[in-house]
Amino acid sequence: MSKIINVIPNDDYTLLIEFEDGSKILFNMKRLIKTMRYLSLTDIERFKNVRIKDKVISWDDFDNLKPQMLPLAITLDNILLMLRD
Repeated sequence: MSKIINVIPNDDYTLLIEFEDGSKILFNMKRLIKTMRYLSLTDIERFKNVRIKDKVISWDDFDNLKPQMLPLAITLDNILLMLRD
């Protein structure tokens, strides 16, 4: 799969992921935001503050992250595996 060029967060907790080859994926995050790791994304403003870098979608600024914090992110590989289920 090609590089992610854009991610559009929607009010229903889905992400429209666009790739450089023109393909798109609509990824539903409703189930994930109920888990401990992604629980802070229930705040819709935080959810909409999404970033992309290569094959990673994140909600944190990696450059300004405190050393003890894990970044809140999901990789393209993880998304594709979840779409199989």
